[in-house]
Order: sequence, then C-alpha cells, then structure tokens
Amino acid sequence: MPQDPDSPAPAGAEQPGPAPADFDRPSPARAHDWLLGGTLNTAVDRDAADLALRRLPGLRELARLNRAFLHRAVRHLLAAGIRQFLDLGSGLPTMAPAHHVTRAHDEAIPVVYVDHDPTTLAHARLLLEDSPAAVIVDADLRDPGRVLRHPGVAGRLDPDRPLGVLAVDVLDALPDDDHPERLADAYLAALPPGSAFALTHLTADHRPEPTGPLPRHPRPPEVLLAGFAGRPTAAPGVVPPWEWRPDHRLERPPPLAALAAVLGPVDG
Repeated sequence: MPQDPDSPAPAGAEQPGPAPADFDRPSPARAHDWLLGGTLNTAVDRDAADLALRRLPGLRELARLNRAFLHRAVRHLLAAGIRQFLDLGSGLPTMAPAHHVTRAHDEAIPVVYVDHDPTTLAHARLLLEDSPAAVIVDADLRDPGRVLRHPGVAGRLDPDRPLGVLAVDVLDALPDDDHPERLADAYLAALPPGSAFALTHLTADHRPEPTGPLPRHPRPPEVLLAGFAGRPTAAPGVVPPWEWRPDHRLERPPPLAALAAVLGPVDG
C-alpha cells in the first residue's frame, strides 16, 4: 500500500533514496550554486546562468549579497533566542548554507531545508549525511500548511517554540499567480509567537526580458510592502540586502535593486 505523504515515516526511512540525476536540463539549484562560486554544477547549468546574467546583469553579485544577508539574519535570530530554522526553496546546501551558521552557535540546532526538485533533493541528502541536525524534505513552499505538516518538518521542529523561516533568493522565482508577497504573512500566521520570516526579493518598476530556464520576477516595492503590511520588522526595516546590518559597507552597490527584511515579532 502506498504510504500517505503526510504520515510519519518508518524508523530508519525518513529520507527516500536518491532520485536519478537529470543533467540534460539546467537546474536552478545548481545554477545558483555556480552563481555563489560553487562547483556542483554542469555546463548546462552555467549556460542557463549566463543567459540570466545577460538579462539581469549583477545577478551573481546579488546572489552572494543575499547569502551574506542570510548569514546575518540567522545570527540575529539566534541572538533573539530562536533555536530552530526552516529554509524554504533552499536549493543545494552548499557555499556556507544556514546550518553552517547555526552549528557555530550550537551543533544541535535543527535546520530543515525545503525543496521539491528530485535531483536537488537527492544531492542535498548526500551533502547532509554528516550533518545530523540538518535535513531536507520534499515539499512545495507555496503551501505553508502542507510544509508545516510534513513529517520531516513536524517531526524535527517543535510547534510550540519560535521558528526562524528563511526565504532568501527564492520568492522572486515564483510567478504572480502564486502571490509570493503573501507567503510571509501566511507562514507567520501559522507559527507560534516569537517566530520570524527572513526574506529577500528583486525589485523593479518594470519587468525585464524573460531569463530563460531560470525565471526571475522582480516586483515593485509597493507590491511587496503591501504583502508585509501590519507585520513588524527588525531594524533597520525593509532595505536592500547589503544595507541590512552589514558587516561592512559596499563601495559600489550592484546594478540590481532588491529588498530584504526580517518580519515578525522578534525585537532588535
């Protein structure tokens, strides 16, 4: 009998075996790894990323600035007392991902990565074999209820304790019909007091040309801000990623506009 995807997995079978890798089509996760300077990518991934870079110059620099924002946001949430994290649309956990930051504070802090690409899941599970506090689950970030009920999430994260949700470099990959600007509020409404939602998003007053197999959907700042209405933000509020509590000031901002924020009741 097929197992209910929302039922608890049997002991020793939390993660299914690796799916066959598909190297004939570009993978957004592998392309993002290349943008970050990683090596877990192929020629087709790099070609797709090059096409995106021609349409959105500065995308590589922005990817790295977003990763630096993720590090600072996680450290901020750790200082605020959050001790569990959910990373949405995480892609491959390479190039200093979230659990590399948390384990410097406490190796036991659970980090659950969420993705739904079979090849990404297979690779990520191999990468996380030596990181017992970090796992990746197969779920679609656009359905908060199903994500939070997933046995790999519900079985590892305490529903009564504050949760840090990360949506960095992913929401602008979703089309308008998915209303990504509403997801932060949807997750926070389902989580216990003290939870927070850290995000980045490309912004623009107009849409650039399609970026091929790696779609990006910049949105006007007012659209994003309307989705955050009523939610407090950690200082300094909603600002470009490189201006959110920077470790150092940039001499030259990237040619792309973007916003970052940590939403929720977390003070500071």
